[in-house]
Order: sequence, then structure tokens, then C-alpha cells
Amino acid sequence: MNESVIFLSSALLPFLLLLIYKMEGRGADSVAGAIMGLALLINGYGTYEFFRGGAEKVYHYAYASGGNLGEVFGLNVDVASVLMGFTSLLIAFLVVLYAADYIGPKNRAHPLESGKGKFYALFGLLTGATMVFIYSTNLVQFIVGLELMAIALLYMVDFYGNAGRKALKGFLVLNLAVFLMVIATAILGNAQELAKMGSIAQSTKDTAFALLIFAALAMSSQLFFYSWLPDSTAGPVPASAYIHSASIVPLGSYMLFRVIQYMNPGRSEFWLLGLLTVALILLMMIYYPIQRDGKKLIAYSTMAQAGVAYITLAYALLGHVAGLQIALYQVVNHAFVKSLAYMSIGAFAYSLGTTDFTEVRGIRHSLPWASIAWFMSFFGLAGVLPLGLFFSKAFTIMSTRHAEGIASWLFPGVVLFDAAIFLVVVILWFKEIFFGEPSPASEVHSSKLMTAVMVTLILIGIVAPWVTLDVVMKIGFMG
Repeated sequence: MNESVIFLSSALLPFLLLLIYKMEGRGADSVAGAIMGLALLINGYGTYEFFRGGAEKVYHYAYASGGNLGEVFGLNVDVASVLMGFTSLLIAFLVVLYAADYIGPKNRAHPLESGKGKFYALFGLLTGATMVFIYSTNLVQFIVGLELMAIALLYMVDFYGNAGRKALKGFLVLNLAVFLMVIATAILGNAQELAKMGSIAQSTKDTAFALLIFAALAMSSQLFFYSWLPDSTAGPVPASAYIHSASIVPLGSYMLFRVIQYMNPGRSEFWLLGLLTVALILLMMIYYPIQRDGKKLIAYSTMAQAGVAYITLAYALLGHVAGLQIALYQVVNHAFVKSLAYMSIGAFAYSLGTTDFTEVRGIRHSLPWASIAWFMSFFGLAGVLPLGLFFSKAFTIMSTRHAEGIASWLFPGVVLFDAAIFLVVVILWFKEIFFGEPSPASEVHSSKLMTAVMVTLILIGIVAPWVTLDVVMKIGFMG
């Protein structure tokens, strides 16, 4: 079985979950788990074979072309797509296992007797579109993948039927990103293929790349577009866990990573990308202390963590390959920590009926494993060991010290300051959440399956940074 069959089949298999839209109960759980597990197994085999072969090669498979636009559907198999694809599918599989108990009648925050098939169908659409996006060889494919993700987001945010406006906001912002990408595609012509981007005139690069910067920032809920992501947490926690960690939000920086890697646009937009990102991270520091809801606090941290990746991408515009490497390292490390954070908050909703931190007390007694997951993930988001964001933030700080001008202290300074502010906020909540009088035991119930998923993520989050560091060091400029 060659690479094209392995990775294409693993990317398309999640779409089969659309067929179980009407299924309910454990039958839906079993089918969803089997399909996503098979996709992960196939992808895992391909990932193993790819890295066993040395990971030096780039496999490019073209499947469809569109006249003057050139290639419009293909498969790009290299270090970045293989690592990102496996990470995304692994988290998607764990989310499906977690959702088997979370989406159900025992959930105190959102008890449901039906709707499992609908959730899995929408999640399959989101996951399949994510994988198509990750392996993309061209901007048209990015556009199609993003539009499918936007449709999935529209219905997932309003899954409980009480967040129509919030869902529409996210949908419209993502379609703004689509619109900007369409304009960039029109400007580039057949150079919208990644492999051809490096050969175009510098003036064309500058115009198209500026448009793609704003498209990426819209996807990642950065400055000017940041309000849609906290609103999207109105949907089911498992959906938020995936959107924030391994789908729409990190894919904005992944797309820009790809464009920089192949286009090598130069330093013209260095300050544009760098200063917009710095402003966003500074704004998030204001939002952290005023949050009471765990889901929204995580959402604001997601935007700041995505900002760290954009800062390293700005550094890459100066010609430093380390900027590309650390950006993807940050995205992968963040994926495991962020999904764990959402699942710990989801355990509060499931067992206690709330994600409001002012109503959560003494969980070290009532929900020991959820409390460990919360402790490790929230401290991990602040860059505290043993989870991987410590390493990617440290490398970001060390590398961007060599940027030009005021960026040499502004970039590392804002990353460090953001981590410090978030850590203080977490420590203050730690006192309230871990101590105090816990809820009566009769009012608390937990899920063994959800607990198993969280424990698995803790282990992966500790091991992953040591494994993936050598992998990202193989990444280089392609243009």
C-alpha cells in the first residue's frame, strides 16, 4: 500500500460518520469509535512507514486540476503534514471516545436522550475537512476544507439549540477568511499551488501573502476577529476540545506555515504579522483575570497560544528556518494540552453541572482524576512542566531574541509575560477549586471512559514533546 492510498483513505474515512446522523445510543458510539479508530490505525501505519524511511522525501500526489488554476486537489505528504495529520486524528479519536459518555442523559449540564448520531456526523465532517486541509497542496483545497469546517462549526456551536447567533458569527468570520483566500487565489492564478508559489514576482507575493495573513488570523481568532472563538464554546465541550486544539484554530497558523514554507515571501510583512500578534496577546492578558467560566478562560488562552505560533512564523519571515520548526512544535504541543484542558472542564460539566469556577470546590476529593487533569493542563498552558508547552515557549523565547530591532525583546517578552499572567490567574483559581468544602458525594458522579481518555492525554502530553522535537527539526523551506 503506497503513501497516497494510506493517507488519502485516513483523511476521507471520517466523512463516513455522516451516514450515522440518525443513529442513537451505544450503536452510534460503537460505529463512530470504529470508523475513527480505523482512520487512526491506517494513518498511524502510514506515519510509522514514513518516518521509518527517514522522512527526507516529499510525496506529492495530484488528483484533480481546474484549468487556469492548476491543481485543485492533491496530497502533500511530508514531515509537517504527517505529524499534523497524525496528531489531529489521534485527538479526534480520543474526542469520540470521550463524547460517548459526555453526550448522554447523565451529563448534568446538558442531559440528552438523543442526538449522538447528529454529533458524530458533524464531528466526522469537521474531522474529514481538517484532514483534507492538512494534506492540501494548493489554496483551492484549503478553501474547500475551510468552508466544510465552517459548516460543521455552524451546526455544532448551536447543537443545543440556544446559540444560533454565536454560531452564525463564527460561520461568517470563517467565510471572511474564505473570501480573502479566494482573492489571493485569483491574484496568484496557477501559482496558488504551493509548489509554484516561490517562483512568482515579489510584488505578487506581497499582495497575496498580506491577504493570507488576515485569512489565517480570522481562522485563529486573532486581532480584529477574536470574539467568535469564546462564543463558540456554547457548543458541546468535545467539539470545542477539537476545534481549539487540532482543527480550525491551529489550522490558521498551519496554513500560513505552509505558505511561508513554499512561498518564502521575505520580510515585507514581518512587522505586520508580528505587531498584530503582539497586540492580540496583550489583549488576552486583560481578559484572563475577568473570566469566571472555565470554557471561556480556555478560549482566551487558545488565542494567545495561537499567537505564540504566529510570532515564530513572523520570525521565519526573516529567513530563519527555526521559526517554521518551532511554530509547528508549538501547535502540536498545544494540541495535547488544550484538548486535555477542555476535557477536564467537560468533566466538571458532566459531574457537577457547571463550568463556572465560582461554583467548583474541593474537586481533589470529589473528582480526583478530573482535578489532576485540570491541574496539569491549566498549569501546562502557562508553560509549566511536565507538559510540552514549556519547551515550545522556551524555544520561542530563545529564538526570537535574535529577531531584528525591538522585536528581539518585544517578542520573547510578550510570550514570557503572557505565561506569567496566566499562571497567576490559574494559581488564584487553584486555591478556590482545589480547597474548600466539596460537593456532597451523592451529588457527584463521574465517567470511567472520560477519565481514561484524560489519563491517556496526560501521558501523551508528557511524552510527545520529546518525540516530536527531533521530527520538527527535519522541517525546512521548500521555495
